[in-house]
Amino acid sequence: MSNTLLHEEIEEKGIHFSATLLKLENSVIVFFNERGSFKLGTLAIAMPNSLTSIYLSSILLGDRNIGITKILAGRFSNAFSCISLVSTHLANIREMDIGALLLKLAQKLIDKLS
Repeated sequence: MSNTLLHEEIEEKGIHFSATLLKLENSVIVFFNERGSFKLGTLAIAMPNSLTSIYLSSILLGDRNIGITKILAGRFSNAFSCISLVSTHLANIREMDIGALLLKLAQKLIDKLS
């Protein structure tokens, strides 16, 4: 299987976000950023659990927006049955204000690769 690089953007209620995904043979790496910016943010890793459909996740870096970052990592891990690394850089936006938008953006990426 070849590596894949995807980029998607979404805008809702004046909020612009982008996601860049790199799909490797054994993992997926995704960066969520405000449009026009590309920064490393809170970083989570998730691994599929072969015994259940529940993923195992952990925060590796950062302390803001850890909830949505772990959820997104788990979403990609489950979707592709592989290790996922997800970074969210939300600047001054709170995760409860942006969580649904990031989940929509994640689904757009997952749908493109499915």
